[in-house]
Amino acid sequence: MRPIDGTVGNMHEHQLLVSAGDKPFHSLGDVQIPPLSKSLELATMYFDVCIATYRMLHRPTVEHWLKKVVSNADNSLELSHGITRPQAAIILAILAFASFHEAKVNSSVNSSDDSELSLRHADELFCESVRLVDGETGYPQLESAQARLIQVLYRLSSSRMNQAWYDFGHTVLIISALGLHRRKNRRKKNQPQDYVEEQCRKRTFWVAYTLDKYLGVVFGRPRHYHDEDIDQDLPDSINDEDMTSVGPSEIGTDDCHINALIHHAMLARIAERISREVYSIKQIPEHERITSAHILGSELRKWKAQLPPILGVVNPSSLIPSFRRQAIALKISYCHAVILVHRPFLLKNIYRHSQEIRELAEQGIDECIVAAKTVLEIVDRMAREGKLFHAFWWTHYVSFCALVVVYVWAIQRKNNDEDAAQSYPGIFDRAERCLNHLAQATATNSPSRRYSIILRELRTEAKKKFGRYLPTNISSHESVEQGLHESVATPMCQPTNAIPGHGDHLFESPIEPTTSQLPGFLDDWQMTDWLDLDSSAFGPFPALGTESPDWIHDAARHAQLS
Repeated sequence: MRPIDGTVGNMHEHQLLVSAGDKPFHSLGDVQIPPLSKSLELATMYFDVCIATYRMLHRPTVEHWLKKVVSNADNSLELSHGITRPQAAIILAILAFASFHEAKVNSSVNSSDDSELSLRHADELFCESVRLVDGETGYPQLESAQARLIQVLYRLSSSRMNQAWYDFGHTVLIISALGLHRRKNRRKKNQPQDYVEEQCRKRTFWVAYTLDKYLGVVFGRPRHYHDEDIDQDLPDSINDEDMTSVGPSEIGTDDCHINALIHHAMLARIAERISREVYSIKQIPEHERITSAHILGSELRKWKAQLPPILGVVNPSSLIPSFRRQAIALKISYCHAVILVHRPFLLKNIYRHSQEIRELAEQGIDECIVAAKTVLEIVDRMAREGKLFHAFWWTHYVSFCALVVVYVWAIQRKNNDEDAAQSYPGIFDRAERCLNHLAQATATNSPSRRYSIILRELRTEAKKKFGRYLPTNISSHESVEQGLHESVATPMCQPTNAIPGHGDHLFESPIEPTTSQLPGFLDDWQMTDWLDLDSSAFGPFPALGTESPDWIHDAARHAQLS
């Protein structure tokens, strides 16, 4: 293991265990609640843009709590006066989340000082939310879990990944204590129950369930929820404004915001099966993993076919902001699941099997590359619009996965395979632009350096195979449109340095192919090796101070010895 850099690498040694490696919060302890009109505007941004499918709250109830909190602030009362501490904490977490997102949107328009001030204000709101739940007494309530889940999402969005992980584990314990993973007790089914609370209990659990599956993939750690321990029903497909305490006021509401939550939870179930059946660390014959991948690929196609039109076939650009955000989020998550289930077919050793398996592999590779290309197209569009990509941790992660797939696919192709490059026109140009977008969006995030090391190594190997087929007369340049930076990078075979200042050190070029340490490192990869790659930006902890993840050194050493 390489020595830890004394100026950067060991900063975590001076941080608390649950926040080691994360940037500190900026809080002076003097929180300022925005005026009511601004607070309602931020709440609208939270529901329409920030959370997308993670809709666990009842909006009219939240707006009632919001007015109470603002009134309390205006009258110099405790923020939780007249409501509970968790309810007030929910409001502050919502305001923090939306303020953070707004600051990121405006960061390239306003001065850096204005942006820093806005981010600091978001942190102050968040820290006050944490203070409120930390002081909570008595038995847990539904809002106890909801407040902490929103705080987890804020930590993820602001790149406090380790804090998010530990806080989520605590939240799961509260959810289990509340019994949200179980459906209503049959012995009590005739007892009156508030319909809004019943639906929010279901929503809250399935938000936690979905988040659990994705955090398990990102961190490469065991998941908390197991389907055999769960019998909770999915929430009803009903909008908040159509809910009353005694039941729904309307049945079969069209264009329901909760449909995205429901279908995302169903997709997370399939992702769980992919992790368990295709990537299990147990000794499972490879042909069984391949068969499972093929079956689960079919399950994903069925899931996509069952999507409501507004979340599937309708062009997101024609939708209102809330549905547009949901449609994009589901599409990205679907593409990630397709990549997850089919990327094992990219490995050369798949061709050691029968003709039937090889045919399945070719089909899987095509679906995998198409999914990766779709992600890159979405990300490029989002980054150019300047309103979404920068603030969403999950989108950053899926972008990383898509780029890895494109580069691994290129590395694994046969030499002089010009047809392969022409099968997916423009994919390398798109990859280069998205690589720059990712560098810019995550420049201040803790995983960015590890993302960069992995992608630089893979990109270098890919250049060996496909550099000759890519154009060489396109130069890097930058343009400014509506105050937003748009990087237009060169093809993969050309050096790129399109992000000046803090971004260019992440994916700098030129990287000479002869300097690569990874000759043939993919030849003996197993399916489970993908899991180490997925989580290499977040651990294991002993390697956090090294120049590059352990799997790169191990692969390089193995390749040199073989």
